[in-house]
Amino acid sequence: MKKVTLSHYTIQALRDEGASHVFMIPGGYVDNFSEALVDVEGIEAVVCASEAGAAYMADGFARSAGRFSICMGISGPGASNMITGLSASQADQVPVLAITGDSPLVWRNRQSIQDPGAMGLKTTQLLSLVSDVQEEVVDVYALDSHIRNLMPVLKGQKQGVGHLSLPLDIQLEEKPFTYNASSVESTDGTDCDTAGLTQAMHCISRCKNVVILAGSGVRKSGAFSQLQAFAENYSIPVATTMSAKGDFPEDHPLSMGVFGWAGSALANETLLSKEIDCLIVIGSRLGQINTMNWSSALAEKRALIQIDLDARHLNKTYRADHAIVSDACQALRYMASGDCSAQIVQRLDANKHAREAWLEAKKQLLPSYYDKATRSSNAIPLHPARAIAELSKIAPENTQLFVDNGAHTFFATHHWQIIRPHQYFNIIKYSGAMGWAIAASIGAKIARPDQPCIAVVGDGCMLMQGMEIQTAARYNLRGMIFVVLNNKAHGNPKLRTEGFTEEAGALTDIVDHDWAGFAQSLGVKGISVSDPHQLSAVYDEAMQAAGPVLIDVKCGLYPTPTKVFDETFMEEFNRYIGRDSRTQKLLEEVNYDSSKSEPSFN
Repeated sequence: MKKVTLSHYTIQALRDEGASHVFMIPGGYVDNFSEALVDVEGIEAVVCASEAGAAYMADGFARSAGRFSICMGISGPGASNMITGLSASQADQVPVLAITGDSPLVWRNRQSIQDPGAMGLKTTQLLSLVSDVQEEVVDVYALDSHIRNLMPVLKGQKQGVGHLSLPLDIQLEEKPFTYNASSVESTDGTDCDTAGLTQAMHCISRCKNVVILAGSGVRKSGAFSQLQAFAENYSIPVATTMSAKGDFPEDHPLSMGVFGWAGSALANETLLSKEIDCLIVIGSRLGQINTMNWSSALAEKRALIQIDLDARHLNKTYRADHAIVSDACQALRYMASGDCSAQIVQRLDANKHAREAWLEAKKQLLPSYYDKATRSSNAIPLHPARAIAELSKIAPENTQLFVDNGAHTFFATHHWQIIRPHQYFNIIKYSGAMGWAIAASIGAKIARPDQPCIAVVGDGCMLMQGMEIQTAARYNLRGMIFVVLNNKAHGNPKLRTEGFTEEAGALTDIVDHDWAGFAQSLGVKGISVSDPHQLSAVYDEAMQAAGPVLIDVKCGLYPTPTKVFDETFMEEFNRYIGRDSRTQKLLEEVNYDSSKSEPSFN
């Protein structure tokens, strides 16, 4: 049997496990992988502008495709550049494999170039905090087991980040290709807790005003049709978290839209009210942005039901009356089936019309949008709400929308109605790294080449990762559109510094760069627009373009549609951190004497 190098062996094995793309930066310790990626059929290399961009692209590809992706770079600076991107994947349990080519074993701890050993570290140590499973290959014949050990976290039910380290001398070793792909599937693992779900259904059936809060766990399990069936069978209104936006169609009669940061007035006001008898939380860890800053109002319901695949997330923020460990798809299928008991179903049916009437009454009182007039504003500088509203009208229903992190996040999330599942993407709930969407959207476009992909970003985001648009040009990604809401500032910090000195506020300013010209210099079609009446024509031109397009939208600095969240944030901040907190009062009692090393207490 013909022997192959371990670099070739690794690429062939990962292809057989389902990998189709490797997002990479060439370098000395991965040169052999470059050769392997050319030689091995069925898997392609995508060369990025930086290892940070490679990690973000792999993240975006995995989120879009629903299967694991790979980023690759050298040890030392290459590995450290990946850290922020991998942290986003780890936080959201996105299956990404980071492959690092490392310095030869015989060079270790000898001050070789690009070896973290010079800092007293190994690459595995460097990436340990952002990896769920790590495998370092030091034995040629152990490679198969190392790759298989990574598959549960990349293809199993509870997913995350894997790291595979291959020293250069190991890469050059040879062995016959004998790898057999693993049998790991995402459907393995936890059974459905039917007994716990039956008790929960009994509780739900005794409540009149019931609402579902669907989180990202619904998307991870692909439970879109099951969620819709459960809601429709019993006329239960559905709100989603920001990361699950659109996973229940936002034009559905039972939809309340997003709850939390950038949420709809209907969802925010209703879920915080005392009108709800029972709140069913499915697949959400109930973090800060999904609970309106851990609002106690969510716990003040007659019943709180929480369903999550990971028991660690249950009863963490609120004590649930029914905390059930179950995959969202299995749980919703059972709850929609009516198999719990005829009596429970009968009681649920009895309240269907009352729930429908209650929701309709709420819709008449509460609008879908805050400051709806801004959606048609003719103001100059452009209002971001108008820019997003116009874009959402022109973009096809199957557009993948990647929203970066900043003031633009809230305008794009609030003013764009998503009516198909698995079309909206954002990482603000945990990582919130600026510039992520620029590269991640490119990965998503490669994952679903036949669908348009739009990244809504800010000018601050462009400063951080804007160079990655050259990757879209390099691979001529038609239907890849970058929309830069350019307000010449780090928007939210700028708004927060209004009460500061002029000098402090100036620190948040950004030069009005010519982002359209920047794009042109990298091979991306660039268009600039400052007149709201020209938005529609510009967007249409971008949709028809033969390659990637960047649109520089000259916006003004306007308040975001997040008033309710901002108010609850300040309440929480002042209670524990700010001027009204016990900590602040204690600090006010401390008399700091600069001549002493320790503060003195009066």
